[in-house]
Amino acid sequence: MGNDFSERLKQAFEYATMAEVARQLDVPHATVRNYYQGRMPAPEVLIKIANQTHISLNWLLTGSGPMFLSEARPASFDRFLNERIAEIVEKMLVERGVSAAEDLGTIDERPAFDVAEAVVRLGDPQRIMNDWFKHEGREYPADFGVAFFQGWESFTPQEKIDALRDAKKVIDRTLRKK
Repeated sequence: MGNDFSERLKQAFEYATMAEVARQLDVPHATVRNYYQGRMPAPEVLIKIANQTHISLNWLLTGSGPMFLSEARPASFDRFLNERIAEIVEKMLVERGVSAAEDLGTIDERPAFDVAEAVVRLGDPQRIMNDWFKHEGREYPADFGVAFFQGWESFTPQEKIDALRDAKKVIDRTLRKK
C-alpha cells in the first residue's frame, strides 16, 4: 500500500518536487521524503493534503472512487491561460486560412542537463552541481547546497536526483535575490 499511496501523493501534487510539496504542506523536506517512501502522514497532514490539492481522501488512501472532491479538476491559472491562448491562436489561423502550425521545437536551446546521468558518472553531489552550473555557463557557489546532501550515501538514485533538483532550485532562487 505504501508505494501506491506515495504514487497517488505525487500525482495529487502534479509530480512537484519534494521541496515544493514540503513548502505547500509546511513540513520538512525529510518528512515528505518519508511520505514518498511509503510512510503514512498523520491524520491532520492527510486533511491538509486533501484541502491543498482538492483530492478525495478516499482516493488518496485507497485509490478508489473519484480522484477529486468534485468531478471537475481544480482550476490552474497557468493551464487555463495556456489553453485559452492556444484556442485564440488556432481560431486566428483558421480565420486566415492557415493550417495548424507544426511545432518544430527550438534550435537555439542547449539540451537539458542530464541529472540522472551525472549521478551515475560523477557520484558526488558537489561535483554534479559544479558540472550542472558549468553546463549553464555559470560558476557554482561551492558554499551552497551542503544541507541538501546530508545522508547522500543512503539515498536511492531517485532521491539523489530529487535532492539535486531541489538544491538547484533553491540555489537559483537565492542567487536571483542577490
